[in-house]
Amino acid sequence: MTTDRVTPLLKGALVPTLVVAAIAMVAATIVDGLHGLWGAALGAAVVILFSGLGLLALRLVRDQDPYVLLLTALGSYTIRVILFAVTTGVIANLDGIDAVMSRTIMGLTAVACVIVWITGELRAFVKMRQPIFNFDEKTDDADAGSEEQKTQQSGGAA
Repeated sequence: MTTDRVTPLLKGALVPTLVVAAIAMVAATIVDGLHGLWGAALGAAVVILFSGLGLLALRLVRDQDPYVLLLTALGSYTIRVILFAVTTGVIANLDGIDAVMSRTIMGLTAVACVIVWITGELRAFVKMRQPIFNFDEKTDDADAGSEEQKTQQSGGAA
């Protein structure tokens, strides 16, 4: 049994996002020609790049302590949101960008790809059926605490 939990998430998110990106590029080309195609391609590329980097970061720390994994997930998400905002802000403010691509189509494609990426990743996570908590497994701290309670109870009764 494989312990790699990141690859199924990547496959579950990447494949539908690529399909939506291809559909968006065809539709954008029909609507706005090459301007639309470049806008849709850039919007999809930015989403795939930043979302993929988040899963790559999780893959690098997948065998670490769960706290490290959680910290990496939250940190990479925060960094991705900031980088995504900066990147789209820079692209939107470039001089002459309207002569090359459609900013509106880029934004719409990016939003569609983000929604599909998150939905695909969530669907893949649910299909993995990973338990969040294991109630049957006791930790050493819980055992030590219960032993301490027993000692105090027996000492208090004597």
